[in-house]
Amino acid sequence: MQQFFPPQAFDDLPLPFLRWGLLLYIVAELCASLALSQNPHFAEHEQGVIVGLRIIELAGFAFLIQKFSVLQDLGLGVPTWQDMKVFLQFSAWCVAAFVLIYALMPHMFAYVSLPVWLHGLSGLVLMTVLAPVVEEMIFRGLLYRMLRERWGVVLSVMVSAVFFSMVHHGLLLSPQLLGGMIFALAYEKSRSLWVSIGLHMGANSAVYTLSVLDLAVS
Repeated sequence: MQQFFPPQAFDDLPLPFLRWGLLLYIVAELCASLALSQNPHFAEHEQGVIVGLRIIELAGFAFLIQKFSVLQDLGLGVPTWQDMKVFLQFSAWCVAAFVLIYALMPHMFAYVSLPVWLHGLSGLVLMTVLAPVVEEMIFRGLLYRMLRERWGVVLSVMVSAVFFSMVHHGLLLSPQLLGGMIFALAYEKSRSLWVSIGLHMGANSAVYTLSVLDLAVS
């Protein structure tokens, strides 16, 4: 483990940035949930509400990143060739994990389905671009980093992946549990959030493609 990962810990992020970032995400998600559940007009335009939510979250994070000057500390600087090597390495792991899970536990892919609000071009952009960027900032850039400062690599990877899985399906065991672990390990190895964002985009694109093909067949 020590040979694979960098020996040094991450630099500490400003505590106010971590707190405001998590608060932004929680409040935005709660507001969207309330709007969709309580207002029939919003429920009829669920896709637009969620796209708007993600854009607001991105704008909020952009403001916080600029205010606290943490662009480089988060790993959002210009990607390097080393980052590309880590990305390709973990991409190969993702493909191998996908094949293995599909071979041993095909029932896990019962979750590979798209809700109505993810259909169409807006749904594609939401799932393959907006969601990966926002979720990597939250679960790896904020949550994993907060846990990493206190608990080290192994426990922080596992706990952050559990939260990632629970948020998506309300389940401890789901494909997102493995995805969350891989994304966190890639972030730990590369120290670049772009690597985990790229992996997340690739995974979501694969899920979207599988879902569309299934819909087309059925």
